[in-house]
Amino acid sequence: MIITYIHSNFPHDALRVQLRCRNFADAINRIGWHSANLLDLDSFTQNTPDAQRICGGSDLLVIHRYLYGPILQAVEYWKARDKKVIVDFDQAINYLTPDISSHSFWVDGNPLAAAVHAGVAPAPQTKIEPVPLEQFKWGLSLIDAAVVSSMRLVVDWSPFANVYEIPDYLNTDQYPAYKQAHERIWIGLANGARDTSIKNSGLLRALESICLKYPQAQVVLIGSDHNNIPNLNIDPSQIIIQPSNLFNDWVNILLKLNLGLVPIYGDYDLRLGRINLLEFMVSKIPWIASNQPAFREFSRFGRLVANSSDAWETAILKVMDNMDDLQLWAAGEPFLFALSQDVNENIDKVLKLFTYILNQTN
Repeated sequence: MIITYIHSNFPHDALRVQLRCRNFADAINRIGWHSANLLDLDSFTQNTPDAQRICGGSDLLVIHRYLYGPILQAVEYWKARDKKVIVDFDQAINYLTPDISSHSFWVDGNPLAAAVHAGVAPAPQTKIEPVPLEQFKWGLSLIDAAVVSSMRLVVDWSPFANVYEIPDYLNTDQYPAYKQAHERIWIGLANGARDTSIKNSGLLRALESICLKYPQAQVVLIGSDHNNIPNLNIDPSQIIIQPSNLFNDWVNILLKLNLGLVPIYGDYDLRLGRINLLEFMVSKIPWIASNQPAFREFSRFGRLVANSSDAWETAILKVMDNMDDLQLWAAGEPFLFALSQDVNENIDKVLKLFTYILNQTN
């Protein structure tokens, strides 16, 4: 079986492309029984010679995230040539809120975002119509199946297509086996944690209180969207914002963290996958997360708290007071569980699902 993963080069997608395309392709090629290719959306939509050669020789085309306009035209082209096509999406595009950067593309049809996503450049004043979200729903009827990163997304999208869950897995070789020591206690927010979630969960006020009481606390925010937190009452020397979406920059941050936080608030967050918890665990970092259904199966590996400032502050302070013991514990059972979620250890599950989809008649 030959699988081709088709992905965007949009910087905001880089981390997810790493997790959902590159890591899976590498794992497939490593076992040797099957093979996988990577192809960018520009080449796919323009049907370049490379795209013709790669897609023509593939049994299954896996498109990451996007189904609209020129991508749908390319899908129709290859479907007419009896290719199986699926979409892998890991974002609750039906619950996007205006504070999420991709909202302007999916919901408003912003052409500037679209130009970056698919390699096309419509006139700046022209909106995409129908908007990409509506085109995506129609596109699901065109493809053979969809794979998603959480069970809530399976429930949401099953009325539109055959939807299957492939949860996020780690390539554990990509994460640090050592830690960087420093004098401060580095408290890191999950990669991509939204300002509205940090605020509405009660975590923002908890962090302000902790930083005021403990000058050794260092808050770390990852991602390029952390510019909307109002009235942040934390000494500038106690906060670090790392705007990069590059995987290596994120891994470098993990080297320094003493505590990981995963605030969850609202319908969009409830549909996120489990990658944030796995990354903290494989990096031997104690973690605290909002007490939400999606995380309860992992409760034995960390701590779940109610979304209130008092609950967050109490939990964080308890970890800070018992940091040595909890870091030692994090290097035990939580770390071993994360190792069991390595993509190379689980790639057979992915290939079994792909084989099933290939064997289904249209």
